[in-house]
Amino acid sequence: MRALLLLLTLILLAPACSRERSGPPEQPRAPVRVVFSEIATVPIELSAIGTVEPSASVSLRPRVTGLVTAVKFQEGADVAAGDVLFLLDRRPFEVALREALSNLERSRTQAANAKAEADRYEELAAAGVASRQDAELRRAEARAAVAAVEAFRAATAQRRLDLEYTTLRAPIAGRTGSILVREGNIVRANETVLVDIARLAPTFVTFTLPEASVPALQEARANATEPLPVLAEVSGGHSAEGILTFVDNTIDRATGTLRLRATFDNDDRALWPGQFVQATVRLGVRQGAVVIPSEALQTGPSGTFVFVVGADETAQMRPVQAGERAPGGRVLVQSGLAAGERVVTDGHLRIRPGAPVTIVDGRVEEEAR
Repeated sequence: MRALLLLLTLILLAPACSRERSGPPEQPRAPVRVVFSEIATVPIELSAIGTVEPSASVSLRPRVTGLVTAVKFQEGADVAAGDVLFLLDRRPFEVALREALSNLERSRTQAANAKAEADRYEELAAAGVASRQDAELRRAEARAAVAAVEAFRAATAQRRLDLEYTTLRAPIAGRTGSILVREGNIVRANETVLVDIARLAPTFVTFTLPEASVPALQEARANATEPLPVLAEVSGGHSAEGILTFVDNTIDRATGTLRLRATFDNDDRALWPGQFVQATVRLGVRQGAVVIPSEALQTGPSGTFVFVVGADETAQMRPVQAGERAPGGRVLVQSGLAAGERVVTDGHLRIRPGAPVTIVDGRVEEEAR
């Protein structure tokens, strides 16, 4: 009986001992895609979304109140500075000018008479016939008459200006917008907007950069002998080249960004006011830079890192210091990575640091299926 119990105990313990010797089952390898880090000569660029703005814009308002009698342009057309755009009724202003001219002529006649009278009393006072007080009074009246002439001359000049203001001309060259007032409408001086004019060539692109990019921008501007080039890319593959012409003097405390403006010739009208563009400032060219695809760069609580696959096919997490973005969806690595190392570009979520991985050619999701 005792021997039978011993035999049963050995039979029950045998599978457990076998499991202990075999150990836990091996975890499946994570499929990943990798590329080699490389040395390249890349342009150093800063990019941001910008807005196209006209280099000048005017809301045309009349200088006098009057009736619109004619519109001399087609809305949406290009106009040159000085082109006639609107005409107001001239008749009331012509009448006012004639009245002012008449008043001026009358005042001149009165001034001449007052001067002659003053001269006559001066002679009478010298001869003792008239008192000195009367002579001084006539001299004061003559000076008042001269002042009246100057006042009427100024009034006449104002009436002549008012008459000129009935012809409204384009103050700048540019593209007109919608005509806001048609013939037959009364417009008020300095109030009624007749049309908006925007200068499209040259044109501006305004954009902002984060304050972390300001040192690199300042260094590039200090080392450059010419304004930094700026590329504006619009939808449809079109682009325009300009130069950086303005950097604001203050970082916006609310957004932590610095406002910049680039100027473009825009002779082909590729840029349109209000349009959103991708503005890229080229700071320079860096020789011998280590670059990787931007999708290889990861961000964690301790900063940026990449997964490097070694010769033993294990993935190790490597902290790196990332630099500027480079064309082609690449990013510069300033430290922590050498050229020729394999970095993971897809499959990061399945990786366990230090665990072996499987390198695949297709997308990780397809390989996993």
